[in-house]
Amino acid sequence: MYGFITKLMVSGKLKFTNGEIDVFEEPFALVPMVSIAQMTRDAMKRGGRAINDLYFYGWVYGFVVTLAMVKKFKLKKFEERYKISMDVAALVGFGDYQTVSFKKGHSHFKAIKNPFAMEFYPSKKLVDHYLRGMNAGGGTIVHEEIINCIEFKCTAQNGSHCLFDNVNKSEMDKFNQKLVKSQIDYNYLLKRQKELIIGCKEKLGKYGL
Repeated sequence: MYGFITKLMVSGKLKFTNGEIDVFEEPFALVPMVSIAQMTRDAMKRGGRAINDLYFYGWVYGFVVTLAMVKKFKLKKFEERYKISMDVAALVGFGDYQTVSFKKGHSHFKAIKNPFAMEFYPSKKLVDHYLRGMNAGGGTIVHEEIINCIEFKCTAQNGSHCLFDNVNKSEMDKFNQKLVKSQIDYNYLLKRQKELIIGCKEKLGKYGL
């Protein structure tokens, strides 16, 4: 991870100036986990639509940052995009990311000792709605198709690790649909995802739409 940070700084892709942090020419801000935790608690109290909105905010983060990164490093191959996206995921601060398996359209991975989810420990709930969105937005760039993320296990529950799947629609249809519907309103999200892709001057056809 530290080698990757050094590479970013030396290449000018990570810059700190007076009053500004710039990563891949996107302005960034340092935000404490307690702030995202409060947004998550509020969304979970309000229910499904609010959870999907919070998820989408994370999706915007993942999509925009990963798109900028892929363009800056001129990454053409799926494996290259996947590796560097996992480097960035580990850098962001939501735990140590470890790949279990990956292929086009489906990646399976852990976040070890996710400090965000530890804000909720011990809990019976899956809480990583914003992080799921980040995973999926970045995964959409990596897989070059619309990707969404399901959480199966959470550090908030076990104090150890979170377990996620980043998947396309056909793979998601194989999952327990009660679990999927508790986390993803596919039609609502797809409309917003398309709007973001167009807003980023990307072609919908690039992502199978």
